[in-house]
Amino acid sequence: MHEPERSVPHDLQAVLDAAVKRLRAAGTDLQSVEVKRAAGGLPHSVLESVCAFANARGGLLVLGLTDGDFRPVGIDAVRLASDLASACSEGLVPATRPEVDIALVDSRPVVVARVDPLEHRQRPCYLKARGMQGGVFLRTHDGDRRLNSYEVHVMVSGRGQPADDTAAVEGAGIEHLDEQLTADLLRRLRSTRGPVFAQASDAEILHMTGVCAEPSADSAVTLASLLALGRYPQQFFPQLSASFVALPSEDGEPTADGTRFLDNQPIDGPIPLIVSAALDALHRNMRRRAVVVGAGRQDVWEYPHEAAREVIANALMHRDYHPSAHGSPARVRLFPDRLEVSSIGGLHGPNAGLTDPAELIDRGVTATRNARLAKLLEDVVIPGTGRPVCENRGSGLRAAAAALRHAGMRPLRLVDTVNELRVVIEAPDWVRPAVGSPAATPASRPLSASRAPEMRFSTAPSANRGLRSRERQILELLADGPRSSSELASAAAVSRQAMLKWLNRMADSGLVRRTELNRRSRHNRWELAANQPASSAHDPQRA
Repeated sequence: MHEPERSVPHDLQAVLDAAVKRLRAAGTDLQSVEVKRAAGGLPHSVLESVCAFANARGGLLVLGLTDGDFRPVGIDAVRLASDLASACSEGLVPATRPEVDIALVDSRPVVVARVDPLEHRQRPCYLKARGMQGGVFLRTHDGDRRLNSYEVHVMVSGRGQPADDTAAVEGAGIEHLDEQLTADLLRRLRSTRGPVFAQASDAEILHMTGVCAEPSADSAVTLASLLALGRYPQQFFPQLSASFVALPSEDGEPTADGTRFLDNQPIDGPIPLIVSAALDALHRNMRRRAVVVGAGRQDVWEYPHEAAREVIANALMHRDYHPSAHGSPARVRLFPDRLEVSSIGGLHGPNAGLTDPAELIDRGVTATRNARLAKLLEDVVIPGTGRPVCENRGSGLRAAAAALRHAGMRPLRLVDTVNELRVVIEAPDWVRPAVGSPAATPASRPLSASRAPEMRFSTAPSANRGLRSRERQILELLADGPRSSSELASAAAVSRQAMLKWLNRMADSGLVRRTELNRRSRHNRWELAANQPASSAHDPQRA
């Protein structure tokens, strides 16, 4: 059994020293560190934090520090340490026993506890007094979030093998399957799977592969077969589909002239056709550049076809098909600076909570939520390609990573929020200078692949290479002095919530910082970080 990676080493004093330094620099709690004053005894919320860490990647809980400046307060450290250990053991299910010790900050005692992540088969951890439906918490950027009933379901289903894709669909029979897709499947199975399939009848094969729930001509078909082979699965499940949208801004906000979308297309049909249609929509909205190869010229597209196909196919194959998740289509969203593919349900089983693609690839652990669907898609061909939708060998992510690496692009990113998995591919560097410029406006974005303009960019190095246009804009706005998030949002013509997302991301990257140690202070403003001189905001290479 895979043992969860420990989030911090055993030397709690050294870990605490490093954590306090990071806390004071950031001026706020961190995703892996939670601080509580605990001056009056064990806080009621302490079990929520321990629970949240146990359900995520673990973390450090510190009792006896103030918010904002993180200075020691007077505490009864011995009693607090004892009460914390008892509360974790008696108040959580399963009983949690973090490593608890007394350490020093500024020569004064604090209580520090290292919480390890639970193994996926034990999750979710929950507060005994509130029960599983009301007492499950998960660690987010700087706080603890209570999970809703669907998110709890996702965690519970990760303990074993879901069978939602094997359920018979009431009212759906062989007549609701696409004849050509079904015939191609039977032909491929007979030619590649040996004598068992070569000698079997159509009805036997369809039952053995889980296409039909029973070995009879009038048998209902399963959800997996309807999704893989159906003529129109949305007749039974209207939202088990996908949508493609090309957005005009990096934060998804409308442009100043009110433009909300550059392209917007709902995509219905079985999974093979959805993959094909989504790739077509992406292709007609991508930018390209011309590269001289030998004596000829070759078009290089914004996103490698191989990488896009794999992440779209994986989103449809591995999404959650539990009845409570039938109302959420997969989403393919093209921003000026990135491609995002989202599907409901986070990573499954032993992979739950992992967000480093390299770690997933290196571990080589295959965790298929929809085993029957994945097995079928090994032999269902994407129309016009001659290749199956997937290999079902855990190789999709590896193939996408390799395609990006070959194209010289940044590694893909995974964002797992339990109820959704989002795969993010950042645009290549040759596109980034055009992001936010007239070349990236709706009028100049190609309407079809044949009309895509050739793009030429300077190869001159830039100290600011990789900054997004919104980040450059914020740095320019702050060059004249500190501003509130509302002032920045108004100047950038975006919502305050969207602006705060950018500011927090930039603070994590060391570009900006708050003017007050207490992030809740009404006097708080945003300013350039010490390592981000104001003059750099006006660097012409950023424009």
